[in-house]
Amino acid sequence: AVAVTRDGKHIVSGSDDKTIKVWNLDTGKEERSLEGHTSSVLAVAVTRDGKHIVSGSRDKTIKVWNLDTGKEERSLEGHTDSVWAVAVTPDGKHIVSGSDDKTIKVWNLDTGKEERSLEGHTGRVCAVAVTPDGKHIVSGSDDKTIKVWNLDTGKEERSLEGHT
Repeated sequence: AVAVTRDGKHIVSGSDDKTIKVWNLDTGKEERSLEGHTSSVLAVAVTRDGKHIVSGSRDKTIKVWNLDTGKEERSLEGHTDSVWAVAVTPDGKHIVSGSDDKTIKVWNLDTGKEERSLEGHTGRVCAVAVTPDGKHIVSGSDDKTIKVWNLDTGKEERSLEGHT
C-alpha cells in the first residue's frame, strides 16, 4: 500500500511486515517506521492537511497516526475481517474503510467512532474513494460492481456493472 502527502514531500507505505514507513521523496531516505498493527498493512491514506496517516490492516483495525511524530493516536475497531481500503474525506472529518466483511464503514476521524456501516456488496470491498465535493463514497468489490453511496445518508445511489 502506498500514498503520497499532498505537498509531495513524503511517501507513506504499508507492508506485510506490519509496519508503515514514511519516506522522504527527495532523498529516498526512511524518516520513520510506525509499529502497532499485528498483521499486514493493506491500505494507507494521508489526510489533506498532511497531519495524519490512516492505515487498514489484515488485523481488522484501522489506525490513525500523527505523521510528524509517528505516534498512534487511535485504533478503530468494528470490521469483522481484513481492512483492504481506506480513504479520508476532503474536509478531513471522516475515514471511509472497506473490508473482507463486505461492508464500508464511515468513521469520525477525531473521535474514532463508527458513524455508519454500508451494506450492499456481496464480495470483499477492496477499494474506496470519496468524491472531491465530499458528498459521495465510491466502492469497488470482488463482486465486480462499483457502488456509489451518499455519504450523509449511507444510501446506495447506484450500482455500476460491466467488469468481468
